[in-house]
Amino acid sequence: MNTHSNETGPPQGWQREDGSLKWRHWEGPWKIEITCMEGGPFNGPTDLSISLHVAGDDETLVRLTEEAISTNGIPASLLRQVPLAEIKAQARAILAPQEGKDMHTPWPVPERCRTDTDYALLVAELARMRATGSTAPQGDLAARLGIGKATMSERIKRAKDRGLWDGRQLTDKARQILNQWKDQ
Repeated sequence: MNTHSNETGPPQGWQREDGSLKWRHWEGPWKIEITCMEGGPFNGPTDLSISLHVAGDDETLVRLTEEAISTNGIPASLLRQVPLAEIKAQARAILAPQEGKDMHTPWPVPERCRTDTDYALLVAELARMRATGSTAPQGDLAARLGIGKATMSERIKRAKDRGLWDGRQLTDKARQILNQWKDQ
């Protein structure tokens, strides 16, 4: 996707506005805006809009109007260019709670998980990876540990069965175990 700022719009990228996080990008005559709500039940996008945005000096107006007319509406190619997975990962990283730990320091996940502490470290690392932008944290962590994706999925299932992970975030039980682990 073209990342240069067009002369008719404000700076592109992320901005906080009225309790939400907005990502904006201008591509020719089209303004793309994605909204993520702060404090919502999830950190991903809740709204995507693409609208005609023709403004600027006379030369720019003519050029953008001609470009809009030539596409006969929002072009399908523009939709394919929106980096939604990347935007979702960035939103998670910006909006994720810090969990009281430096989000750039990986949790020391053991090679084998046997105890509740082992599983709590595993899901804490998954949560950290999601929050810092990994679009495939399970696969990335499996590769880092040198295990298969099926093994990783089974470990995550066991963490859920032990009440340490609810599928999206750490449970209170996991947080308590991690706090005890940090105190040791």
